[in-house]
Amino acid sequence: MGEVEIRVTREELRVIKDKKREIEKRFRDIGGLKRTLAYLKYSLLLEHRNRLKTRLEELEKKHLELVEFEEKARRDKEILMKIRRELSEENAKLRKMLEAKK
Repeated sequence: MGEVEIRVTREELRVIKDKKREIEKRFRDIGGLKRTLAYLKYSLLLEHRNRLKTRLEELEKKHLELVEFEEKARRDKEILMKIRRELSEENAKLRKMLEAKK
């Protein structure tokens, strides 16, 4: 590829350099904006993660409470079934006693 020579006046050269500086400044600002955006995204993700952690802890606590409630309900049911069985046996004995007295 061949070289091309462009002749410019001092004023045109100054304008070109000024525009170059302005463009470089914008790129630096874009880099800063990108870093800021990345930081904000990271902060948002951390905040979201913390909310999810808190929610998970709440759900784990509720799950544990539910499991404990379920165990208590199972134990209570066993106790009630035992009482029912005992009452049934006692009823049967009382019926036999009544029939024997007749």
